[in-house]
Amino acid sequence: MDKFGSLLAEGGLSLDRLRNFCLIAEAGGITKAAEGDPAKQSLYSRQIKELETFFGVELKRRQGKGIALTDAGRQLAQLVRVHLVGLEDFRRSASALPKRLSIGAGNSILEWLVLPHIGALRERLPDSVFEFRSQRTAAIVSELMDMTCDVGVIREDAIKPPLKTRRLVNIGQIGYSLFLPARLGGGVTQENLKQRIGAIPVATSVGGQFRDHLETSASKSGWSLQISVSCSSFTQAARTARSGGCGAILPGIARADFEAAQVREFALPFLKRYTRQLCIAWNPRLLDVRSSLPAAVNDLYEILREVKLGPKA
Repeated sequence: MDKFGSLLAEGGLSLDRLRNFCLIAEAGGITKAAEGDPAKQSLYSRQIKELETFFGVELKRRQGKGIALTDAGRQLAQLVRVHLVGLEDFRRSASALPKRLSIGAGNSILEWLVLPHIGALRERLPDSVFEFRSQRTAAIVSELMDMTCDVGVIREDAIKPPLKTRRLVNIGQIGYSLFLPARLGGGVTQENLKQRIGAIPVATSVGGQFRDHLETSASKSGWSLQISVSCSSFTQAARTARSGGCGAILPGIARADFEAAQVREFALPFLKRYTRQLCIAWNPRLLDVRSSLPAAVNDLYEILREVKLGPKA
């Protein structure tokens, strides 16, 4: 019995149309997906209409000068994407080509936690090629939901259904500390830090949620900060602390970037509520069609759970 005969009996459905629909969904609109090419824009518009006619449902709606996917459109994009990913994985396996693994995380997590262990990951997954994506947590969660990213190393409190996780218990909860070079830390103790910190130049990230929380919480708690250097990433701020010219307010995983005698780490009590638990996250729907992904998730977890976050000896 031909179970799919009725599905394919009518025109309007093809791999090309479905692939282009995914491109439009990932780009966020027809114009972006077409990259300014009028011919492609016309083609994509026609193909969406053909898919809408075939399925009998609206897949897009007007939003300002562009379009947004309807709930049905998002559902179709996810359904198509997972099957195209499975087909691509099968093709690469059948052709003995390296499998692709994309890992998303914040820049500091990638540089201090993941990338230092890429050698061990490549040993476990020798037939894979890796793509590392440095993005904000919300963007990574969105890509995991859409199955455009394979694995994320992110905050556990950002997870949404149907994503699954494995908690990195060994790493514990990641908080923020003041890393103070030895030349600037004379006489500074945890007990007198609140009184002394206003005279210490510090570096940290330039903006975003963390910077807002840092300044607001410090002010409410009566801590006077002298932020002398604003950087586009925590890893840049860490480099300024390594120069010895100023301290830096950084996530705790930054301690791996310093020699044991190079800096002293001080807790910042007003940032205690900004402590987060890290986890490895993935979309279980993707595991159903990518035979190599379960092992990759497990291998990444096994490597990261052995990580020690102490400073260099």
